[in-house]
Amino acid sequence: MGQGQEKLAIQMLESAVSRGQWLMLQNCHLLVGWLVDLEKALALVNKPHPDFRLWLTTAPTNQFPIGILQKSFKVVTEPPNGLKLNLRATYFKIPSATLQSCPHEAFKPLVFVLAFFHAVVQELRKYGKIGWNIPYDFNESDFNVCMKIMDT
Repeated sequence: MGQGQEKLAIQMLESAVSRGQWLMLQNCHLLVGWLVDLEKALALVNKPHPDFRLWLTTAPTNQFPIGILQKSFKVVTEPPNGLKLNLRATYFKIPSATLQSCPHEAFKPLVFVLAFFHAVVQELRKYGKIGWNIPYDFNESDFNVCMKIMDT
């Protein structure tokens, strides 16, 4: 979600409700003020199609409307605790075919270094301003982009 997408999101919601589609609105924390309008639009829905689903993604924020939270199933994804578990989780997500795809002898050690860096960044997020001067999420998509760059 970003500025100017509010009307389109409501139109897509109305369409998804009537047709039984799944709708995902990402980064709702960027427009928390608009979520009140979304809550009102959802309250007006009388008989949604049985296959209709609405997915919202957000970063943690205290301004998220309680009404939406109370009527929702919440799924929280957090990195595993501890550097070792985080490194292991990251490394196990790499398909073995990817590790075998690059014949260069430095590729596998570089993948390990990248996975280690990813795990360290994930761990430092816990400490907020103590861990970083400027918070930055080096998330899984960033890791995957780096892997693709190294594989070229």
